[in-house]
Amino acid sequence: MPADRKQLSKDAYGRVRDFGADLGNLRVSSSAIELDLLLNTKDRLQESLNALERQIGPLLTIRQLDVPNPQVAMQEAINMGLDLFNQERYWESHEALESAWKMASGDEREILQGLILVAAALVHWQKNEKQVTLSVINRARDRLEPHRTEYCGLDLAKLTGRLDEILDAGTPEFFKLDGGFQS
Repeated sequence: MPADRKQLSKDAYGRVRDFGADLGNLRVSSSAIELDLLLNTKDRLQESLNALERQIGPLLTIRQLDVPNPQVAMQEAINMGLDLFNQERYWESHEALESAWKMASGDEREILQGLILVAAALVHWQKNEKQVTLSVINRARDRLEPHRTEYCGLDLAKLTGRLDEILDAGTPEFFKLDGGFQS
């Protein structure tokens, strides 16, 4: 749970500090933990990763963040972004959707900006930042509300309604972009 983030971050840092490593953001979803492992050199990377696996569990993905992402076609970036969103990998979803947004124009650009904001909001929820999450969800909702149509298999009217429910309840939650917007 996102509320466990501070303790998880402290525990993970305790595992890697002896290797000269530090932790950046640690994000907690319902089924995984994402974190930024900061190293001055790759020499102790494997030792740091092994220590994290002992503390947290198996590593699913390792990605070097200080290199540019490969260019992909717009639709591929959108599909990747939606897939990553549904895996609760909101930071990576945001990044993929942003690459599509850079190629888009008009209404499509606005819709992608709204989806990026939803992913960004849930990154904040993974960090247990409730008020920031709700604020960003409100901005996402405002971007998406004029576009009550279907986009890449998503019913945007339904999505806007889901965002309204979260805002009305005042409690963020993770959900999937599968049309049904299940928690």
